[in-house]
Amino acid sequence: MRERLARIQDDLKRVRATERVLAEQVAYLSEVAADAETRKLVAQTPLADREWREARTDLDRHAGLLDEARTEVQALIDQRDALLDRLFELEAARPGRDHT
Repeated sequence: MRERLARIQDDLKRVRATERVLAEQVAYLSEVAADAETRKLVAQTPLADREWREARTDLDRHAGLLDEARTEVQALIDQRDALLDRLFELEAARPGRDHT
């Protein structure tokens, strides 16, 4: 059980690092999409429109990946908490333990 807990903790560190990178990318891509939208509105050309759509697609894709990472973080936290609860229950149930 402790090994599984250690694996979950390692996975949690990895996914949180990914989440931080994705959050930075989403912030950057949001600015890129906003700039492209401004160019689209000002230029009103097919090229500007295509660049905005591409920027928006990239932003949406990365935002989706960020949501997935956040969901995975929460799932790992839930797994970790359940294992910790079980571990504490097992420790408390051991004979000769003081249950205070």
